[in-house]
Amino acid sequence: MARRNRKPKRRSPLWTRLCLIIGIVLTLGSGSAYAGTVVLSNRLDHAVQQRDLLGDGSAHRSRTVTGPLDILLAGSDLRSSWKRTGELPRADTIMWLHVSASLDRAYLLSIPRDLEVHIPADARTGKGDSTTKINAAFPYGMRDVDDTTGGMRLLTTTVQQVTGAHFGLAALADWDGFKDITSELGGVRLCVDKTFVSRQPGLPREKFTAGCHHYDATRALQLVRQRYAYADSDYGRQRMQQQYLRQILTRATSTGVLTNPVKLNRLLDATSRALTMDLNGYRLADLALALRRLTPAKVIGLQIAHRTLPDGNESLVQPVDDQLFAALRDDTIGRYLARHPTLVSHGPGAGD
Repeated sequence: MARRNRKPKRRSPLWTRLCLIIGIVLTLGSGSAYAGTVVLSNRLDHAVQQRDLLGDGSAHRSRTVTGPLDILLAGSDLRSSWKRTGELPRADTIMWLHVSASLDRAYLLSIPRDLEVHIPADARTGKGDSTTKINAAFPYGMRDVDDTTGGMRLLTTTVQQVTGAHFGLAALADWDGFKDITSELGGVRLCVDKTFVSRQPGLPREKFTAGCHHYDATRALQLVRQRYAYADSDYGRQRMQQQYLRQILTRATSTGVLTNPVKLNRLLDATSRALTMDLNGYRLADLALALRRLTPAKVIGLQIAHRTLPDGNESLVQPVDDQLFAALRDDTIGRYLARHPTLVSHGPGAGD
């Protein structure tokens, strides 16, 4: 019988290392960036580390890009100091990116880090087979602090069990690398709907002013890490994550980065430090070309309907989410959202 673990060890919720696969694949997939060059194609294919994150061992098979695509995106709170202490990270960012069959529209579903689910047993580590927060699946799959591949595999199994999805690609991003990406783009413009002072554990107390402002990499990532500023906690942070991602894409496609060889090379170098992917037989350059019509405006942010249990854990609201998951799996999500528009993320990210 599953063990019920209500209080896993809490860590400072180091922001959400947002989905670099979208930033690099979508922006480099634009016609101006791709330009048909063999040099860029080869450079892009070697721009990220590749590992078997999905655990299916199928990366050796060559694949042609056809839609729809389902991609699991995750970011852990791993810090360089934990390499010395052996402390295991958690997955504080979990997103399901569904790209439509036409490859010109995408839906980005944030899965709450505090969502209480059953995590399957992991035969390698002997951990799991317990009901707890979904972000605990990552450390449960790790033998040691360097075993992020094992963590990603158990997280994949857990998310697939919850959603019924079958992921064809996966990406794992880290904090320092994504900060480098933001720096290379010269920062981003983010909007909040109220003024607040940070109360996030482990972060300095800083004031964020209502309205839209340009933020450098450090301030932007501090803002994206916030959740206690929002009336709906992590759901407010999810909206800010999605806004941040769209701004990264917009920034990359509007500042001449993709047509400037020096800037593009530095962006690719930063990406190689930030991202590990399971391409599952796809070439990254082929993905970029196939997704060239997918613009930031066509990436629709989604949120899971939820309710809070008495002890503060989150629970799915049924049957809405079963239907949402099915609509994503079946690529009928556009029609489904027309009937359930409240599942689309709105607002700049701040709470009441």
